[in-house]
Amino acid sequence: MTNLVMVMPYKAYIRKAQAEGFRIYAIWDPAEAERLFGAQADEYLRDVEALADGFRLVDFADHGAYRDAIRTAVRETDADHVWHVGSEESMMLAYEVADELGKAVNSPQSVALLNDKLEMRTLLCDKGISAVRFAIAEHWSDVAGLLADFTLPVVVKPTTLSASRGIYLLNDPADLPAWGETLEAYQYDGPVLVEEYLRGPEFSVETLTVRGEHHVIGVTRKLLGPLPYFVERGHLFGTPATAETSQVAALAVELLDAVGYQCGPAHTEIILTADGPRIVESQARLGGDKIPDIISIAKGFDIKQAMFGALAGRAPRLSQVQSIGHIAYLSFASGVLRSVSGIEEVRGLDFVHTLNFPFSVGDVLPETVSSKTRHGFVILTGSEDAAQALARADRVRELIKVEVVAPDIQSVARRHHN
Repeated sequence: MTNLVMVMPYKAYIRKAQAEGFRIYAIWDPAEAERLFGAQADEYLRDVEALADGFRLVDFADHGAYRDAIRTAVRETDADHVWHVGSEESMMLAYEVADELGKAVNSPQSVALLNDKLEMRTLLCDKGISAVRFAIAEHWSDVAGLLADFTLPVVVKPTTLSASRGIYLLNDPADLPAWGETLEAYQYDGPVLVEEYLRGPEFSVETLTVRGEHHVIGVTRKLLGPLPYFVERGHLFGTPATAETSQVAALAVELLDAVGYQCGPAHTEIILTADGPRIVESQARLGGDKIPDIISIAKGFDIKQAMFGALAGRAPRLSQVQSIGHIAYLSFASGVLRSVSGIEEVRGLDFVHTLNFPFSVGDVLPETVSSKTRHGFVILTGSEDAAQALARADRVRELIKVEVVAPDIQSVARRHHN
């Protein structure tokens, strides 16, 4: 068995890591768990502790304590590696300490070049890869002074926030203060990017890297919701490869080579414009939004377990596509939930794998402005093609009937945070 100190390993990762020959010492932050899992955070952490071979809680925002927690875990377990493939916000410090201890799976520089939107965009510009016009503002209030060099609309985004938070299509400079308030609500006060608005179908490339060799697991088609927010309405995996998707996959591999990525998963988002594919962003982790689950449906391939095989030096053994895997997100009018119907009928459909509607009567359905404020999802299969999968998702949306009312400021409504 190989000893692995892992920062914020999800429950689904731990048994898969153990099956690949790793002992897992888990480090988690209760505040991060609450952000991700809301009222279920304490129970989730108890489950992690029960599954892991070692467990420690620490405040990721307390950098001194966070560093000490990693160092102590490495010392106590004689760990071979330190790994973090969770949320990007706490990833860099883990890689810096791992590098300092000689336990890094990837260099801090390679991870920064993938995760930080400005670092990645600057590298691509310097290397002449996937040219995209951009500018950097030290604060959102400085954006207006940069717009003369662009044609509106432009995309504005914080350089480090994840989960689509704060990404906005700016059509009018008068909208900047409202966008600034959104960033402040996320407690973000850092630099922001201004980028040309790329038009075209959007994809993500799911890869596993083993000893510097990048294996393309597949290309996911992304379905965007309404602008000005860049929140996906769904993802499709398993559609036949085309010349265009081959271009998209090749560009993702070129990025991973350029940053010197050596091991593990990466999730690279690309838009296929009229001038060819252009990279939007990338992360040194598995794709979110249940993409590993629709890969499993489409190919029978467990990418979560395979990433630990990659860490052990084993290349993924890929299978052929068997069907279409599709996750479709639910979106309703915002307000206080008065009633919902159709949930059990949907769950009874033979093509539905999972239905998630995490609200009860009295809860507030928020406006969908990020991946954390969606109204649930359905994971389903299309045995014939993507069109069938999309039609089935439409059927699910038609079956679920939701009634909401405007919030009454005199009442107290429970707000769901997952």
